[in-house]
Amino acid sequence: MAQSVIHLTQSKYYSPVFNAAVFDGPIRIYFAQHQEAQALQVYFRLQQYLKETYTTFRKTFKQHGQTVFLMLYPNVEAFDESFGMCKGNVRSERLGDDYVLGVKGLLEDGQYNEVFESVQAILQAPQLNQDLAAP
Repeated sequence: MAQSVIHLTQSKYYSPVFNAAVFDGPIRIYFAQHQEAQALQVYFRLQQYLKETYTTFRKTFKQHGQTVFLMLYPNVEAFDESFGMCKGNVRSERLGDDYVLGVKGLLEDGQYNEVFESVQAILQAPQLNQDLAAP
């Protein structure tokens, strides 16, 4: 896990604006301190959204040493520096064996599901399922 964090902090996805984080096993949410309320909303709502499978996903990712880095960029500019200009408010990319999920700016109430659906898609990625099938 420590290697994953080092890899992240030296990548294009990490920014000095991230001065706070919530860690829940293999799911790590990075954000600027002034986004704390939103980050906690994302964390608690994510647990509710994935309530039936959350524990299983956490165990699976932890067993395989994978991490999902959920990056809550405080503004469009910080997001664009990492992911380039793109449509939509959420973008996911691989970072070695890990996943980075970037969220552009502040979330409106209706946008949380887009984040959660992206997390669920990562957790159900075919490559992860192939890894699970291997002895």
